[in-house]
Amino acid sequence: MNRTVLRLDRVLLALVGLVLVAVGVAALLWTTGTLAEYVDGVPDRLDTSPATDAASQTWWPFVTGAVALILAIVAVWWMLAHLPARSVAEQDLPGSSRAMRLRIDRGGGAAPAPPHAAQQVPSVRRATATLRDEGSELVLSLLVTVDPAADLPDLATRLDDLVADAATVLPDERLRSRTTVRMRTSRRSDRGSRVE
Repeated sequence: MNRTVLRLDRVLLALVGLVLVAVGVAALLWTTGTLAEYVDGVPDRLDTSPATDAASQTWWPFVTGAVALILAIVAVWWMLAHLPARSVAEQDLPGSSRAMRLRIDRGGGAAPAPPHAAQQVPSVRRATATLRDEGSELVLSLLVTVDPAADLPDLATRLDDLVADAATVLPDERLRSRTTVRMRTSRRSDRGSRVE
């Protein structure tokens, strides 16, 4: 989900909210008779005959079917636009200009660096990282498998330094990190306790 979709979400939600508030207030004023005092020509009852006449026409099923199809297409597009991005595009670096653009491949170049650095820590047996653009946040998820005898305070300090280094490589204000530490319980399986 990108920023354009988020902005569109906010605008549409604000409009829908305002419309619902306006309709609710108007309905309340109409039922109490107050609306007729301020607005001329307000009927006492709602006339549904135009809707009934339209529904009896031969073109009605085709128009409603076409509208339903358009709404279904828009709904599918809207759901797909809200899926989190699995891949991360390139990003402009500070110092870029219109004449010269400095870019970094966030998926190919930046993502392998944190797990490689984490594997240099003595107690770490395995490390992987993913970088996902979730619209409002750029999330670096680091999964580290360590020995049960690992010094957790020391490990936390080293991982904090590692994430801080990644933040200098990826100068994006949206960058957030999520680190999961998994205790190694056996040589064959890395499944065990998780500390987040």
